[in-house]
Amino acid sequence: MSQRIPLAWLQLRHEKMKLFAAVSGVMVSVVLMWMQLGLLQALFASAVEFHGAVNGELIVIHGQYEYLLRNQPFSSRLLHRLLGSPHVKEIYPIYTQPLEWKNPWTGEVRTIQCYGIDSDKPAMNLPMLASQLPILRQTDTFLYDRKSRPGFGPVLEEFARGAIVEPEINRRKVKLVGLTDLGASFGVDANIVMSHANFLRLAADRPSGQIDFGVIKLQPNSDVAEIQSQFQAILGKEVDVLTREELCERELVYWRGATPIGVVFTTGTFVGFFIGFIVVYQILYTDVTTHLPHFATMKAMGFSDGYLFRMVISQSLQLAILGFVPGSLIAGLLYTGLRSATLLPLQLEFSRGIFLLLATILMCTISGALAIRKLRTADPADVF
Repeated sequence: MSQRIPLAWLQLRHEKMKLFAAVSGVMVSVVLMWMQLGLLQALFASAVEFHGAVNGELIVIHGQYEYLLRNQPFSSRLLHRLLGSPHVKEIYPIYTQPLEWKNPWTGEVRTIQCYGIDSDKPAMNLPMLASQLPILRQTDTFLYDRKSRPGFGPVLEEFARGAIVEPEINRRKVKLVGLTDLGASFGVDANIVMSHANFLRLAADRPSGQIDFGVIKLQPNSDVAEIQSQFQAILGKEVDVLTREELCERELVYWRGATPIGVVFTTGTFVGFFIGFIVVYQILYTDVTTHLPHFATMKAMGFSDGYLFRMVISQSLQLAILGFVPGSLIAGLLYTGLRSATLLPLQLEFSRGIFLLLATILMCTISGALAIRKLRTADPADVF
C-alpha cells in the first residue's frame, strides 16, 4: 500500500492543470452542498425559534393551525377548564400577529411580528425577558428583538446611546423599553414583545378572549404523555394539545411539505453532488485513456487489474480530500457573510461536515469506479 499511494499521487499531479480542474470541481461541489444544506437547516431552525422558547411542557393551538404566520385564534375560556387540574402549575396565553411598523426615521412602513404575553408570567424563555416584565406593564411599551434584520431603522444603535425610540405600530406611538433575543426567519424579519394589554391596544380589531397559544406549565415529575391525552379529551376537537417537540414538528411539516423551499434546497444539494461527479469522472476518464499504453505496460510487467483499479480509486479519494478541505473553508467564510447579512443561524456543524465528507468520498469513488472500466481494454499486447 505504501508503494501504491505515491504512484497514484505522482500520476495525479503529473498534469497540474488537470489536477487543478479536478480539485476545483470537487471544491465547487462541496461548497454548493454546504450552502444548500446549511440554508435548509437554517430555515428549519429559524422557523421554530418561537416554538422552542415557549415556557411549558404542553401547548394548546387551534385544530386548523398551519404555521406561525397563518394560525387560527381560539377562545381562552377553553383553558379555564384546565385550571383546576392538580397537574397544572401555570397557564400562559400568548397572542401573536403581524403588525405595521412605521420607521420613525424614514417613515417607511414594514410588517413586524408582535407577541403579546401576560406581564405577570414568563410565557417564553427568552434572554432578559423575565427581568423586564415589570416595565412591560407600562402603557404603550415593548421589547425589541436584537436579532431582527436591518430595515426597521437604527433601533439598536439609538437605544444603546440612550435615545428615546418611539415608532408607530398600527398607527399608535409606542416606546421601546428593552431588548430580547428571538431571531429572524425566512418568514419574519423582526419581532417585538409586549404585554397583553398593549397588544390589544394595537390590534384593536382583535377580541380580547381570542388567543393564539395556550402554554401549560406542569408540576414537576408529571407524566406529560398521559396528561396530554387527558387534556385533549377535556378540551375537545376544536384545539390540539401538543408537546413542545410536536409543535416544532407541526411547524416544520408546513415548511417541508407546503412550500417549495425544502425541495429547492434538497435539489440544489443533489445538483452539487452531480457537478462534482461529472467533473471528477471526466478528469479520471481522460487520465486513464491518456495513460492506457502505460497501464498496458504495467500489466505486461505483472501488475494485476486489481492493483491498477485500486490506484485509480486512490486518486479518487485524494481528489475528494483535496477538494473537501478548501471547499469547507470557503463555505465557512460564506456562512459568516450570510449570517451577518441575513441573521439566519448558519453554522458549520460537525455532523453535517462528516455527512458531506462521506458524500464527497462517495461521489469521487463512483466517478473513479466508472472511469476504470476503460482499464479492461488495456491489453499488454498493445505495447508491442
